Amino acid sequence: MLFPVMLKSDSGYSFLICLSFILLLASACSPTRKVEKRGGYLLNRNVIKTDQPGISTYDLANFAQPKPNRKFLGLFRQRVWIYDAFSGKRDSKFRRWVRGRIGAAPVLLDSALVDNSLIPMKVYLNNKGYFNAYVTRSIRFRGAKASVEYLTHTQTPFKFGHISYSIKDDSIRFFVEKLKAGTLLKSGLQYDAYLMGDERERITRELKDLGYYAFMRDYIFFEVDTSSTDRTANLNIVIKNVRSSSTAIKDSVTEVSHQRYYINNVYINTNLRGQSADTLIVFDTIAYFRQQDSSGRQNPDFFLIFREKLRIRPVALARSVFIQPGEPFSQKEINLTYNRLQNMSLTRYVSVNVVPVKLEGRDLHSKVSLLDCEIKLVRSKVNMFSLEAEGTNSGGFIGMGGSFNFHNRNIFRGAEILRLKLHGAFEIQPSLNVGGDQGEALFNSNEFGFQTAIDFPRIVSPFRFTRPVESTRSKTSVALGFNSQNKVEYLRYITSVSVGYEWNSSLTTRHIFSPLDISSISINRDSVFTEYLTGLNDPKLLTQYTDHLIMALKYSYVFNNQNLMARKNFFYFRINLESAGNVLNLVSNLSNAKKDENGDYTLFGIRYAQYLRSDFDFRYYRPLTENQKVVYRAALGIGVPYGNSSSLPFEKGFFAGGSNGLRGWPVRSLGPGSYIANDSVSYENIGDIWIEANLEYRFPIYSFVKGALFTDAGNVWLLKKNEDFPEGEFSFNHFLPSLAFDAGFGFRFDFSFFIFRIDGGVPLYDPGKISDDRWISLRKFQIKNINWNFGIGFPF
Repeated sequence: MLFPVMLKSDSGYSFLICLSFILLLASACSPTRKVEKRGGYLLNRNVIKTDQPGISTYDLANFAQPKPNRKFLGLFRQRVWIYDAFSGKRDSKFRRWVRGRIGAAPVLLDSALVDNSLIPMKVYLNNKGYFNAYVTRSIRFRGAKASVEYLTHTQTPFKFGHISYSIKDDSIRFFVEKLKAGTLLKSGLQYDAYLMGDERERITRELKDLGYYAFMRDYIFFEVDTSSTDRTANLNIVIKNVRSSSTAIKDSVTEVSHQRYYINNVYINTNLRGQSADTLIVFDTIAYFRQQDSSGRQNPDFFLIFREKLRIRPVALARSVFIQPGEPFSQKEINLTYNRLQNMSLTRYVSVNVVPVKLEGRDLHSKVSLLDCEIKLVRSKVNMFSLEAEGTNSGGFIGMGGSFNFHNRNIFRGAEILRLKLHGAFEIQPSLNVGGDQGEALFNSNEFGFQTAIDFPRIVSPFRFTRPVESTRSKTSVALGFNSQNKVEYLRYITSVSVGYEWNSSLTTRHIFSPLDISSISINRDSVFTEYLTGLNDPKLLTQYTDHLIMALKYSYVFNNQNLMARKNFFYFRINLESAGNVLNLVSNLSNAKKDENGDYTLFGIRYAQYLRSDFDFRYYRPLTENQKVVYRAALGIGVPYGNSSSLPFEKGFFAGGSNGLRGWPVRSLGPGSYIANDSVSYENIGDIWIEANLEYRFPIYSFVKGALFTDAGNVWLLKKNEDFPEGEFSFNHFLPSLAFDAGFGFRFDFSFFIFRIDGGVPLYDPGKISDDRWISLRKFQIKNINWNFGIGFPF
């Protein structure tokens, strides 16, 4: 994205001089000069050209060897420059360390490796249906640099023709016929050996879930017939039987059908103290039945092995165990059981294994075998205490704080989690300049509170859910909290209580539903601040700083198809829906409740808010290489007050700026719209409409230090005109002039367990200034114009 920049003649001239100097310095330090002395050619790049549009140049480029040194931002090879800068006659241990850890030796052209790259490229093309294809290469020299160009030579690719099956085992044939609907191989598709491998894995996985515990992919073969003249490849999928040696006849090999395995017994050991059997002491075993079975089944659902005292109720384990006696073996159920048990906060180590049951006198040709399932658990400590000290950046106000945390991971002996947090913070808050006593203290704002919650590892509801919902990871949370915020101009108390549900309906989809979310906000304003608010033309700001009650219903839908094992594009999408005050307003109208002196309905003497609010967040992640990525983000939100409210509560308003938004501005300092703020009075600026777009390029610098270049655009607006915020309302005619733009750079320190982030954003276009001063001027630019943001994790 390009942004126009106002350049005075002298500033533009200075900029060109600086740019020329940088380019001259880069060329003077070019590694090419060093390469000339070594007597080789620096490999500049590998270029892949295809003679047909359907061939992936990305896949072919992975086979090209050697690979040139990476360029920083596509401009210069900084690691090679460092390597050469610390090379020379005078060598030392430090110089060797810099060359080995920070620098990188220049990659020189190697014709032998280039020629060897042609072989895997040819194999790849044949696997993609381009039979009898070949690849040629050519090398272009420019000074001491060399570029290699690869060119494919192919014909029209083969397509899949008739697909048939040859299966001797009747049971396997029956199941494969039922599984045909999900096949990846279809007549008419381009021939793809990699897709055939995926189909082999799919059939193997499906059969394992149907009880064929010992089935392996090696039993599946493909017979390919390319003798047809219409460039089609007919497939015959062969599934062979098990080859077994006969003990009766020496050196005799017979074929037997694949055995289908059923679960015999399930054993859960909750007292594993390590992997050594010597430390395992068993005192008791109980059998657990989920429900009485009228069919006369003898085997219980599982045997629970414990010692001393049973510290978790069997029903809690039963919700996470999906392996049932008498059912066919299923690898899917094994994995699901492992994941659910591993995700329980009470467990530190989980192993799920199956062991074949030896049956005496069993017929070799029997198609049924039994498995015992052994589940071993190592419990975590039930009670956990922690003290935390932290630097805070709450609402853009820098400060310091601390907290005391207590967790009980098994409060009701059902793996429920009790969470208790006591926290406090002191902050440096700039005054709104409309009241309050700053005093002489550096930390003029403080915040204290507590939060307590109980998380149930299941859906707790009067309604009964079907197994598909129960088999997904789910959670019910009941929370209570209190928070005291002592600001310069006011003192605010927030009491909250909520009930929420969270569950996954698939591997990529998550739902969050809160049928009850109540917050009571009490505000004690400074007298001067109150006088200022009452003197405004519009009471909107006054209502946001008065006592109010929020009784909301919330729902969030989250989709994320990220695959950590594959370097592919993926996206993230989240939509939040929220409604408040409708039930209370309905009750007030039906009961003919009286209104207060301001014409509002109240509950226990407190005005309740009524509004609809929604926002969505879309992110698209595009990996360029293994360590480089481009991230696109678009977000939109709107809140509509109505009925008992004339404006959104302050807590529900949208804001711009900050470390996760428009990074060129401090949080809540931008907008609404093109409103020009009075320097003598500053607001915590919020709006009813929020639009934002971000673009970020992430790249490695050295080791755990990563870099980022970014640009952001967006703002917040009001739904209606407001005399106190002129030009702050949303208008399609003035939408573009009211958009703010920034750009900047950042550093990410990746410590594996967390990422510390520093972003410096520069406002390129500020709609909150007069028209002639909105675009950045390089002549007036100073380092202090950079807005620094600190955060944990990525911004999005």
